[in-house]
Amino acid sequence: MLQMPAHLINRKERRARDARRGRLGEGRYNILVRELARVIRMAFEAGDTGSLFGLEGPLRAGIRSDLCRQGWGWLTADLCARDLLDDAFRVVRAVRPTWNEGQPEWTIEAGTLIERTRCARRGCGKKLPEGHYKFCSRLCASSHQKSIEYLREASDQRALDIAVQRL
Repeated sequence: MLQMPAHLINRKERRARDARRGRLGEGRYNILVRELARVIRMAFEAGDTGSLFGLEGPLRAGIRSDLCRQGWGWLTADLCARDLLDDAFRVVRAVRPTWNEGQPEWTIEAGTLIERTRCARRGCGKKLPEGHYKFCSRLCASSHQKSIEYLREASDQRALDIAVQRL
């Protein structure tokens, strides 16, 4: 199967993004980006959010709903909200953590003890036997490890589908 070169794909994506911006109006778009950046920075500096990305979900949902109420389609409104927030995060120089850095295991410092009384594998939750500190059995430990590997190796879209199914 013939695939388009990367520079043509990027050009196509850039044109689609520019079309969404154009529909909003360049001046209005830039004002919204600056205002979003100001709100993001202010919330972070006030300690209301733990990271610069703390308001990403509510802001994206709010922008998307406002655009939908103005007659935009859901997908176009969502893509425009994503573009607005991406540019706002660029303005505040936010660096998105990797997927691994976002996992609970990453934030636990070496040597930190976490007292668990139940198995950590999703769906199990059995009481931990004496001498076990995270999983109730080798089967649960192996199953948990395989599910983490599966998520790490999944494409972005597949990982999103898996995460949504687990909610």
